Amino acid sequence: MSDAKTTPPEKPAQSQGMWIAAIVVAVVVIGGGGWWFLRGGHGLTTASTAKLPAMIGTMAEGVTQLDTTLPPEDKICSTTLTRALDFGALPAGATLVSSDAQASQPEGHYTCQAQGSDGKYTLVVDATCPGSQNKTCYALDSVKRDDGTMAYRRRPWPWSG
Repeated sequence: MSDAKTTPPEKPAQSQGMWIAAIVVAVVVIGGGGWWFLRGGHGLTTASTAKLPAMIGTMAEGVTQLDTTLPPEDKICSTTLTRALDFGALPAGATLVSSDAQASQPEGHYTCQAQGSDGKYTLVVDATCPGSQNKTCYALDSVKRDDGTMAYRRRPWPWSG
């Protein structure tokens, strides 16, 4: 026999628990997003906007006169080694074979030798100043592996597009 006035059985508390969990998750997401926005997270850098090493060949932002001025002759190779490591043109841990820079051709270029875990490298410095007779500018021109392959090459002057 069925009584039409009977109330249906109560649903388990599980559905109420699901609603509570959904509300808690929404509060955490909204609160976390607000915290991130107010703390400046929206200004995080991406790969396309991250500050990269000052690539002298492209006169990137942050280039100073000190970055583009030829260092004293006894510091040319150490400065060039640091620049090549910063550019990722040499393996980490590479060292100079000699701290003496060798004058090379064309005029206004110097070479330094470095040793990496995978072999020797020749680093070429360009001290010419395009459009000037001065030989006091400084740019890492190229890094060449001992087998002749290029690990780094600066764009030729005048730079195109």
